[in-house]
Amino acid sequence: MEKMKFNADKVTEKMAKLAGNRYFTAIRDGMAVIIPVAVVGSFFTIVAAFPVDSWKTFITPYLPMLQIPVTFSIGMMALYSCYAMASALAQTYKLDRNSSATIATMAFLILTVSPGALTDKAAKLAGMAVGTVLPSVNFGAKGLFTAMLVSMLSVEIIRWFKQKNLVIKMPKGVPASVSNSFMSLVPAAVIILGSWIIKELLHFDLNAGLLAILSPLSHFAKDNFASAIIPPLFNSVFWFFGVHGAITSTPITPYWYDNLNINIDWLAKGGVAANAPHFMTEQFFQWFVYIGGSGTIIGLCILLAFASKSSFGKTVGKAVILPSIFNINEPIIFGLPIVLNSYFVIPFIAAPVITSVITYFAMVLHLVSRTIALVPWTLPGPIGAYMATGFDWRAAVLAILNIIVSIIIYYPFFRAWDNKQLEIERQANEPDTEVKTTGEVENLSISDNAGFQIAFVKKVFRKISLFIETRRIKDYGRA
Repeated sequence: MEKMKFNADKVTEKMAKLAGNRYFTAIRDGMAVIIPVAVVGSFFTIVAAFPVDSWKTFITPYLPMLQIPVTFSIGMMALYSCYAMASALAQTYKLDRNSSATIATMAFLILTVSPGALTDKAAKLAGMAVGTVLPSVNFGAKGLFTAMLVSMLSVEIIRWFKQKNLVIKMPKGVPASVSNSFMSLVPAAVIILGSWIIKELLHFDLNAGLLAILSPLSHFAKDNFASAIIPPLFNSVFWFFGVHGAITSTPITPYWYDNLNINIDWLAKGGVAANAPHFMTEQFFQWFVYIGGSGTIIGLCILLAFASKSSFGKTVGKAVILPSIFNINEPIIFGLPIVLNSYFVIPFIAAPVITSVITYFAMVLHLVSRTIALVPWTLPGPIGAYMATGFDWRAAVLAILNIIVSIIIYYPFFRAWDNKQLEIERQANEPDTEVKTTGEVENLSISDNAGFQIAFVKKVFRKISLFIETRRIKDYGRA
């Protein structure tokens, strides 16, 4: 027992350090910045994909016009992310966010874009003005890895120069914005000059090099069976130890977005969502696997809300069902909790893997359309699936089927957990039984194995589920 507790604590500590790493945090926060523009841009794709023949006939002449917001949202995500990630990392070092992010973005442009010239003849054919053009292929998902690396390195270089006092300091009284700009001047010169040397003098394509080095990761975005199993498996394992599962998808996200871009281009050229080239996108997991949150947790939330016999189970169910409908899973992850809970480790890992396999075969066999748009992640699962696939009603049916599957998978484990709660509550209500302290109740209600419970779970539990905690204290206080 002690050995198991030691191992659990040790693994949790290491994974928590990984999740708390400032680089992972900056990348995650920076990527989150593109969500609003990507979602809004995708609405134009959804409008173009509305499955009504008369509408398609009407909208066809306007498809190039509708593609413009898509190009400047999803098609420019690496550019926006580079700025946002550098800004997020600079904030952790208390550096000037704007100047740091601007320098990083310029370095990214130098390293990934090769300007060209539009001749008179080419301009006439393209219907454009003569001048310099910037190929945009690396502005999108293909440039995300470079955006991550350049943003992190640029901020670290700026920080190093500041630490070594190798900066230009302005006299007191100079506005902060001006002072910060001059303070960044020396590191900016080094970063920009270094980027230029790498690209123009050494003729090294950093973006192509990174894609080559990280190419093994692309295996999990190639519409194969492994790509449907591995991501949800690792996502659930990390969440089980209290670490945000999104950290596991960060290395694969650029490939998922690239697949989505290809699907969007396919649609813009007159293709249909049902035959889109790729189905392995982030939306594949968002709407068909992570329904209610990681672990396909909606199934357990439904059971808690409508099938619990224990007082605690009913209370938790009422608190978590509504957030879960809108894919907010933190209340149940840390409130029940799922973290380090031996009762639910098996279904929490099995449910998303099995629903992912079901979705994989449904899309391989073209029973459901592929995803062609980003839609708000807070939509209820079936609605989000319906919209993300270009209004395919079969996608909504598949999402509902996966919810039913998750309920079936969670049920025996839920029943065992709920029976344990009833036993604890009966013992607590016996007159000759000493009332347990809140901490003891927490340990018992979470798992038979008290060694699995650690201090941080209690702390987060109280912060996220204050309502649940209050009800539990009242329940056991009546004994």
